[in-house]
Amino acid sequence: MREYRYSALTPSGQTVSGIRQAENSQALATELLEAGLILLKGRPTLGSFGQMFSSSGRAGKKELRDFTQHMATCLSAGITAVSALTDFQQLTKGPFKEVVADIRGDVSSGTALDEAFARHPHVFSSVYLAMLSAGQNSGNLDEIFEELVDYLEWNDNLRSQTTQALIYPSMLIVGIIGLFLLMMLYVIPRFETMFEDVGFELPTLTVRVLALGAFVGHWWWLILGSIVSVTVGLKLYFRTPSGAYNRDRFLMNTPVLGTFLQKIALSRFSKSFALIFASGLDLLRLLDLLQGLVGNQVMARDLALIRTRVATGESLAESFAGAPSFPPLIQRLVAVGEKTGSLDNSLMRASNYLDKEIPRDLKKAFTVFEGIIIAVMGAVVCVAAMSLLMPIMQMGGNIH
Repeated sequence: MREYRYSALTPSGQTVSGIRQAENSQALATELLEAGLILLKGRPTLGSFGQMFSSSGRAGKKELRDFTQHMATCLSAGITAVSALTDFQQLTKGPFKEVVADIRGDVSSGTALDEAFARHPHVFSSVYLAMLSAGQNSGNLDEIFEELVDYLEWNDNLRSQTTQALIYPSMLIVGIIGLFLLMMLYVIPRFETMFEDVGFELPTLTVRVLALGAFVGHWWWLILGSIVSVTVGLKLYFRTPSGAYNRDRFLMNTPVLGTFLQKIALSRFSKSFALIFASGLDLLRLLDLLQGLVGNQVMARDLALIRTRVATGESLAESFAGAPSFPPLIQRLVAVGEKTGSLDNSLMRASNYLDKEIPRDLKKAFTVFEGIIIAVMGAVVCVAAMSLLMPIMQMGGNIH
């Protein structure tokens, strides 16, 4: 599937434009014709790179949340979907307006609302589309949009907490790297010229630090290139299934940080499971969706095994009991929810509990990480200072 930017002619003679995915330009023309539009011009975007410049790539989270809130308000008030889309199209500006216009055109031509939304997968996530499809089938679209608003706000808050937690440690890491480069490229070379005229043997620590400074000063381009190469190589490796799995398994086994990351993934799993299950989606389809939502390949692999076991006739509780990445609390809540017929309520309680735990674990992880960074920074300063002060003190003793 490729993404096309198109212009088309409506039955009334108006020209509309938008973004749509299709196999090729001929398929694009056929789909538009089925929607009552005649293709005038269509050109593919730049693929995945072009998503940064297309409407789907640039549709911001705030725009999506505002749009979802608008749809929830209008539908609950009895306003038709076409009228709600028309009103939001007039209110919004920029790239997202093209997406809304395309959806409105499809719905006006008789396309089901969930199908019109599904033609823009880069804007609307799989959770969004799954819940919308379930709401379309059950006739509770207004309630589904309300739940989607809560879900988007929760997801943004979770992402904001994680991002804020990384800001200060990142600043400390940059500070350590800057301090190291300052010592190696500026301070130590100045002392090296002074020590060359000294008539006694320099301490071993000083000799090694001077050698390290000379190496960094001479081969900085090789060091920088190696760091960039390793970073790019790791990113490419982590994009593979095995690489992503090994990365997540390593992180989950990391003290403090692993617990924090696991709780984030579990909270995302619990919230998504509860909301989508309550919307009426089939359980097997739900388990398929959750594999791409938890953000952790270890849990995703366990969910794939759970899905296979459920498909063969095992109960959900039995299937989760054999998944080590899901702690006993989640397993018990799944078992209780399945037995009482309230899986959505049980897992929503788990999500609420984890949402309270995440800030505490975040603070704990931040405290530990900050202590490690400060200790490393202190060690760098101490070693550099000792290596420079030892020969100076030795020179002072020889003068006396």
